[in-house]
Amino acid sequence: MLHALTQALTPVFLLMAVGIFLSRKTDYLNNPQLGTLVSNVGIPALLLHSVLSMDMDVVAMASLIGSTIVILALVALINWLLLKALGISPQFYLPPLTNPNTGNLGLPVCFAFFGQEGLAAGIVISSVVQISHFTFGVACMSGSYSPKALLKSGPIMALLIGALLLSLQLQLPDTVMKTLDMLGSITLPVMLLLLGHSVAQLRISDRAALGRVLMFSAWRPVVGVAVAWLATRWLPLSPVESLTMMVQMAMPMAVISYLLTTRYGGPKEEMAMMILLSMPFSFLVASLVWWFGS
Repeated sequence: MLHALTQALTPVFLLMAVGIFLSRKTDYLNNPQLGTLVSNVGIPALLLHSVLSMDMDVVAMASLIGSTIVILALVALINWLLLKALGISPQFYLPPLTNPNTGNLGLPVCFAFFGQEGLAAGIVISSVVQISHFTFGVACMSGSYSPKALLKSGPIMALLIGALLLSLQLQLPDTVMKTLDMLGSITLPVMLLLLGHSVAQLRISDRAALGRVLMFSAWRPVVGVAVAWLATRWLPLSPVESLTMMVQMAMPMAVISYLLTTRYGGPKEEMAMMILLSMPFSFLVASLVWWFGS
């Protein structure tokens, strides 16, 4: 288990370290178009390739999709109540507290813990979370959202096209799949380099902000796994799917939340720090899920 976690985390921290180095020695990462490139090209290609690579029947997929939506809605409700009780605006804090990093961190961990079955379930869960990022997340952070925006969102359209092709049992040519894979492969490195760039600029001196960062970093995995554990007692999921759901919901705050926070002028320094600090909490919680569930 420790080896699996190390394998998942080491490239993440190395890429962030490269981002920190480049930020201090060069101006390579100062171009705001890098984030736009990832959002409009890399993420849609990555999602479409992931969906079309899944090996799962439609009924099982629908059950996982519905379960993920229910759990995310419950987590969002609890987080909203918490933020209101603390007197903190939900605009920039509710989405990252609700949507975990189920992709580049969650999927390797699910595969390491539960094998191919866990990976397949993890991809479905992650796809739903990606939709939540670009619907619920964008709506909160931007302050407004229209259903028509779905037609303009690359990630959403990629997921819809992938679901349509899967339902029709249509496959894209290998050359197209390889192209999508290559385009999607730019996503994680650029996102982590940009995160490292933000970490290099960290200047959090406000004690209230520091306390908020620490509290939310620990809270995100705890509330996620607690809601998932309770909900999976009642939802129609297999034992492996239930454990995979709990592990995915225990993941830290997502790098996509950082990109969205930056795009809409939110507290990006706080978000960068929360992403970093939520990682050890998340992997402790995920390891406990694996330990007691196996």
